[in-house]
Amino acid sequence: MATEGRFIYGFVSTDEHDNFGPIGIDQGEVYTLPYQDIAAVVSDLSFLQFDALSKETLLRNLAVYQAVIEKVMKSHHIIPVKFGTMVQKQEKLRRILKRGYGQINTNLKEMENKIELDVAVLWSDPDAVLKEIGNEEEIKKLKEQAASKGADELFEIKISLGKMVKAALDKNREKYASEILNVLKKQAETYRAHEVMNDSMIMNTAFLIDKDRQETFESKVEQLDKQYNGKINFRIVGPLPSYSFTTLEIKKAEFGEINDARNFLGLGEEAEAFDIGEAYKNLCKKFHPDKYPGDPEVQKRFEKINKAYHMLSDYCREDRCSFKEADVKCWVDVRESVVN
Repeated sequence: MATEGRFIYGFVSTDEHDNFGPIGIDQGEVYTLPYQDIAAVVSDLSFLQFDALSKETLLRNLAVYQAVIEKVMKSHHIIPVKFGTMVQKQEKLRRILKRGYGQINTNLKEMENKIELDVAVLWSDPDAVLKEIGNEEEIKKLKEQAASKGADELFEIKISLGKMVKAALDKNREKYASEILNVLKKQAETYRAHEVMNDSMIMNTAFLIDKDRQETFESKVEQLDKQYNGKINFRIVGPLPSYSFTTLEIKKAEFGEINDARNFLGLGEEAEAFDIGEAYKNLCKKFHPDKYPGDPEVQKRFEKINKAYHMLSDYCREDRCSFKEADVKCWVDVRESVVN
């Protein structure tokens, strides 16, 4: 029998129970669960391990997740939660709201009245750009040399030629991206560059802007479009929630891992952050690889010491923490997710 869970889309500022209809994953009813003046946006869903789903199902669910957040965004400011976040019981969801209240409330206030606009900039005609690069003096000379070379030398020249063309293309892209960014960043609170997908893309950047400046920002993009006279295409995606700037992650702890780590460091069932640090320092002094050069077992032990220390430091962020099974299983923490 499937375990009933709650899929978490994000957090909003409200103390009311709102219902957005059956728009969630697997047509689940999307609603808010309030705590004080914040609420989680959730839908009921049989508990899933999202990393075990097929790519097709995962992408379909991701599209629903994004659609829900954008629907909620029309009436509430929302801070997204990392895709695939589920809890099994409503009590745990309430614990998340209670424990994470400060972080959630801070992020909601910081992002109030802010939206994300993603700008993709592409060459209108990549072949024409390559042709223009091919006419550069140094590359033309190398092409002429290639015409009179044998097969062995020709291969090496082709490699050199490919590298030169790629370097010139990158230089062109960086030049245009810098020009465009210098104009658009003046209209934004901040920005975050994302990876360009291929050589036809010049820039792929998310901008965090005040809602009231959306029209001004878009007019600047239009001006740039006219300035480059069809050589470059601009695409704006948004307005979006602040995916690239503030996405929250709910951290949970596995008792087995925490218990093994605290035993490895020689700690009791309760400890302070200071105790964890002292245990780590003492073991490092005793088993540092520099004292046993060339001993692979000592190296492995040292790596385990570091892993245990970082795990417990991540878990124990208060003055005192418990490693008892019941307490570890109840532990949750809300943090900003690292956005790629």
